Amino acid sequence: MSKILCVTGTGTEVGKTAVSLAILLWAKEMGLRAGYIKLVQCGSRIQDPEHFQGDADWIEEAQPSAFSISSVYTFQDPVSPHLAAEKTGAWIDPEWIYEQVSAAAERCDLLVIEGAGGAATPFTREGLSLAELAAKAEWPCLIVSQPGLGALHQTRTTAHFLVSRGARIAGFVMSQTTPDLPPVYSDNVTSLKAMIPTHYFGLVPYCPGLHKRLPLSPAVALLFARSLGDGLKAWWGTP
Repeated sequence: MSKILCVTGTGTEVGKTAVSLAILLWAKEMGLRAGYIKLVQCGSRIQDPEHFQGDADWIEEAQPSAFSISSVYTFQDPVSPHLAAEKTGAWIDPEWIYEQVSAAAERCDLLVIEGAGGAATPFTREGLSLAELAAKAEWPCLIVSQPGLGALHQTRTTAHFLVSRGARIAGFVMSQTTPDLPPVYSDNVTSLKAMIPTHYFGLVPYCPGLHKRLPLSPAVALLFARSLGDGLKAWWGTP
């Protein structure tokens, strides 16, 4: 039976896709069949009107050996999912999401689900969010946060929102998106460990040019794969 890890975050552009990639690379190193599914893609990762690149496209180029890579919904506008869908005359159907996730999970040992925006970002006008989807499907959620100022508030409120909706938290992870690690990083981790009863998976390091459409070098891929190794191994061994 496959395991699922749902990657969510404290907001937009906090490093969810980099964390997803690190998990996939770890799975590869462990000899696992790993898959990735993006629930809703809003907007392109690159500023090129002639080419559209979503997170799933970037994952496929950075880690082409992943077993299964897909997106459930893709919209051109870089706005909240509920609005992006409305602009195209579409709507986001949670049952279709569950069906696609279930089909992808059947082909993998580990399926990484990536949400859109933060845990509370609305997928519909009624306010359906990743938290409700994860709660109903019992997907364990990994919270991605940046390591600097604001991490305490953002991570705690995200965890509180997930729990309030009945979602299970697998842990939290930091993603370094700038060259210099903030001086408050260590205290943020120590404080969050004490304030949130969950596991800390580790820190995904900064990688210059990670946003470019290029496969990772073997050295960077290894660094990414091992950045969350201890946390993922501990989680993998849990029911």
